[in-house]
Amino acid sequence: MKIAIMADCHLNQVIYKSVTDQGHPFRTLDFMRAFEYNGNKCLDEIHPDLIVIAGDTYENFDPNNEVRSFLNEWLSKFNKAGIPVIIMVGNHDICKRHYPLQPLHKLDLPKIKIIERPKIMKFKGHRLLLFPYSLDVEQEKVTIKEDFQAFVAKAHEEMEKEELPTFFFGHFGVKGAAMNAYVDESALFGEDDEDGTNTNTTTTEPVYKDFINTNPEDIGLKDLDDIGAEYVFLGDYHRHQVLRTKKCKAMYCGSIEKTDMSERDQGKGFLVYDSEADEDPEMGRCRFVTYPNCRPMLELRGSFADMKAEFAKIDNSKYQGAIVKLAFIGTRDENVTFCTYADEFERELVDKLKAVYIIRTTKTVDKKKEEEASKIEEKIMERGYVRNEDIIEIVEEIIEEQVPDDDEEELKLTKELARWFWDRRTGVEEDVEDNDEEN
Repeated sequence: MKIAIMADCHLNQVIYKSVTDQGHPFRTLDFMRAFEYNGNKCLDEIHPDLIVIAGDTYENFDPNNEVRSFLNEWLSKFNKAGIPVIIMVGNHDICKRHYPLQPLHKLDLPKIKIIERPKIMKFKGHRLLLFPYSLDVEQEKVTIKEDFQAFVAKAHEEMEKEELPTFFFGHFGVKGAAMNAYVDESALFGEDDEDGTNTNTTTTEPVYKDFINTNPEDIGLKDLDDIGAEYVFLGDYHRHQVLRTKKCKAMYCGSIEKTDMSERDQGKGFLVYDSEADEDPEMGRCRFVTYPNCRPMLELRGSFADMKAEFAKIDNSKYQGAIVKLAFIGTRDENVTFCTYADEFERELVDKLKAVYIIRTTKTVDKKKEEEASKIEEKIMERGYVRNEDIIEIVEEIIEEQVPDDDEEELKLTKELARWFWDRRTGVEEDVEDNDEEN
């Protein structure tokens, strides 16, 4: 049996929407072309017994008619070819009241099924556990972890009645999974020597670190093992990855096209499970089918001189039609140079790369304070979620920048006031008062 699994198709993607092509935002066309490639791959080469779209078919709950028609045409093709398609609702597909996949129920396409609530199905001697992002979760009637645990308990009852190969399909984030990479900008400045000076050579090569989800409220790797399924296929995180589970083979499909700069080095495509394939130690009987035509993305960082030097090194042929980001990071004097020559540099990028969109960001820095801020940011990113104490640290950094260095009393009082206000805002003070009354 063969199953093709796609996720995070985001067909009406509109990021960088100011540039259009053929009446659509060019990013919408990028994602539609990726879906078309995957669809043709399934029809012409793979010939799967089943296609599963594991959530986020759309970027939001209000796609235009052209995008809806595009999806409907492809579903009609699959239906005509006799290939069943299961489409699971994802968090981007939904709002508090509805989701745009609902009209598909009314089409005369018997091979197409829309899964809006957790469901157990049998297909060709296999048990399929389908866990979409439901309206109950969106409306906060239940947390996704509670919904997951209740569904797994129900699945275990079915497993006890009949032993079948079991596959789980879901759409959610997993504690322990890599989300997207983030930039450790402190690496741009090197480290201070023992005497407090910084003599290291500045590098324009950013150091990327994985942003790992460590939120204890999310479904974890052990939870995936506890399902009892042989394979777990997930949507939601855009990076294709195999998770470090102990019992099952668990993996994210990843999105079908690159969304933004944080995904520029990621491979995109979809998964194929083939029961007749040789067993791979990492992916079992699955393989990743790469989409070769992703939109090129190029990021140049540092001072204007750094950007020019880096651009001179690249192979222009690999970045035709690219989205380019010019991320200036440097002193105020260096920023003057960047602002003076940036327009001319952008014209060069359009001429040599046929760049379709150019993003420009500017960040002037005091290197010492930048390193301190980067440490706070790094702690937050590695933890995977923000605590109240993180907010306080950031606010105190801002206060230190605004209050004169020689006014220690004002600095102290301002910090105390900020902490008091935040405690009141988050309810910490009220909790203390309630506890005192109880005691």
